[in-house]
Amino acid sequence: MAVETKGHSAISAVMRVKPPRRMHGLIVGVSFAVGLTFGATAGFAQIASDSAPATDETVEATTAEPAVTGADGAETPEVPTTEATAQDATQSDAPQSADQEMVAPSGDATSAVVFMYHRFGEGEYPSTNITMEQFDQHVKELTSGPYTVMGVPQIVSALADGKGLPDRTIGITVDDAYRSVYEKAWPVFREHNLPFTVFVSTEQLDSGYANYMTWDMVRELSKAGVTIGGHSQNHAHLPDFDIDRVKAELANSAARFEEELGYVPEIFAYPYGEANGEVIAAVKEAGYRAAFGQQSGAMHTESDFMYLPRYALNEHYGAMDRFNLAANSLPLVVSDVTPADYTLTRNPPAFGFTLAEPAPSMNCYPSEGEPTMSRLGEERVEIRLDGPVSSGRWRINCTAMGPDSRWRWFGMLYTVP
Repeated sequence: MAVETKGHSAISAVMRVKPPRRMHGLIVGVSFAVGLTFGATAGFAQIASDSAPATDETVEATTAEPAVTGADGAETPEVPTTEATAQDATQSDAPQSADQEMVAPSGDATSAVVFMYHRFGEGEYPSTNITMEQFDQHVKELTSGPYTVMGVPQIVSALADGKGLPDRTIGITVDDAYRSVYEKAWPVFREHNLPFTVFVSTEQLDSGYANYMTWDMVRELSKAGVTIGGHSQNHAHLPDFDIDRVKAELANSAARFEEELGYVPEIFAYPYGEANGEVIAAVKEAGYRAAFGQQSGAMHTESDFMYLPRYALNEHYGAMDRFNLAANSLPLVVSDVTPADYTLTRNPPAFGFTLAEPAPSMNCYPSEGEPTMSRLGEERVEIRLDGPVSSGRWRINCTAMGPDSRWRWFGMLYTVP
């Protein structure tokens, strides 16, 4: 990455586990090069057909490591070896989430990490699947490491209200309500008393496809305290729709939740992580109090609660080194982000933000394009690319070393028309 410097010299139930411990040294290597941080412009692409509902199938990754070739074939910018870099409503008698009724643990932390899964033990879909061996390793780490696993609604409430959380608070989410969530993941979560959220696209259940849960299964999870979240009606590319159709997607989905569960969820996940200003306003108007994308990073008190970050996990990129790196990450707090809308109107994008505190060793890594970073004093950062980026999704992650060898991390995902 070329760097120009101006001004000064060059970021359910609650599970309590063991006290915090220091990470096992600074982790740098090819094993972190792909996976959690980026999907390329087609990352987490869903393949739709006339005979089956859209399903997440493909992930392409780029790197945030020195001179490593990503899955899109592009080499990432080389960085000095002296600097380490990191990648990637109303309710019925049955509560939506039992953890919402509990008193959340308190602490001094103002951030949390949320993970995103899709499938479990479905080896024919490695791009969106996690193997059961990998999943068992993740659960073992969460239940024996320095983490507090909390229900996502609790995390959202605490951070939105400016309340402190335990250090290394973790939330777990699963998109799309595949049957393997019910058959393979839920028994493990239940055994270890780990709260989690399932984001459901209602038409995928209504269509009755064998690889998705049934409404009876979703009701069983809900009654057991699993949080159910909204994921639209048809798992569609919402920014591609006119706003009336977006509102219809949300209204139809809400009606089905009310019919089947007796309540409408309060948290939402954008299909593919895609949104724009109109979509976000419609989701908020529909009554959702928080919504998640698919950009990497830790959520915090200053986050946009209608476009919160999550770290994606899959079979290819579910190694423990990556899991630990993300689980221990901290937010790189920024403001005045441009472009402000998450669907681009200018290509190549002119990306920038203002740092809440100086981060002289920060670097930024786009999923496509050769970046030039300009530092305007110690606070303002501007990124310019060498040319237009492909249509689909464009991601950029910026990282800086934080305290105790924990990475500060800010990621964005933009839809490119």
